[in-house]
Amino acid sequence: MPLSKALFEYRLRKSARARHVRLRITSRSGLEVVVPRGYNPARIPGMLEQKQAWIRAALERAEADRKPSGPEAVWKPPDDIELPALDQVWQVTAREADAPWAAVREIGPGRLLIHGRFTDEHASRAALARWLVRQAYAHLVPRLEELSRQLGLAFRHVYIKRQRTRWGSCSRHRAITLNAKLLFLAPALVRYVMVHELCHLAEMNHSPRFWSLVQKNHADFRTHDRELRKGWKSVPRWAC
Repeated sequence: MPLSKALFEYRLRKSARARHVRLRITSRSGLEVVVPRGYNPARIPGMLEQKQAWIRAALERAEADRKPSGPEAVWKPPDDIELPALDQVWQVTAREADAPWAAVREIGPGRLLIHGRFTDEHASRAALARWLVRQAYAHLVPRLEELSRQLGLAFRHVYIKRQRTRWGSCSRHRAITLNAKLLFLAPALVRYVMVHELCHLAEMNHSPRFWSLVQKNHADFRTHDRELRKGWKSVPRWAC
């Protein structure tokens, strides 16, 4: 949604799942105010004023994280790509070619070739991202299907995307979306995300009944939910 003006600039996002107002601050997006549907936006400026000390401190930390610590490094493809979710490490070879694009293909067990215009950061990162999504479709979707059968919670569609702020989501149309960046997480965290989204098929909320269902199917959900918040640090720069 468009930026609104108050004591701070912020993005307003209405969420059908939200029960309370939440403030989110990231180095990329700044301050985001998440409100339940039906919430009166006129109340936001007063609330931000009450929390201004916390907001200013959080914005300063986000700004410090955003600023580079030194001269910006010249782009080069990664030498290797580790995918903990699959217990895989891929060695990457780059080969220049006279082409306006870059592409990634597998040239052997655990070996990738990025060829074409690989020195172009945009083209190179786009090619690697496409490969990452292909890996996610090949490996995450079958895991979700198997877990769906085990839990007796059936979805209609599954999509793989590369969101910046969500590991997964579930729509009222019984469609589950998984983030391809889950491949950079430990298998237990990936399973937790899948269980979490599958449980939304039964409870489209975060009510006590929802969390009870999550706990029934993933006993360590509290620990893994905390660890998941730090999971973005595991995503390499080229995949952000």
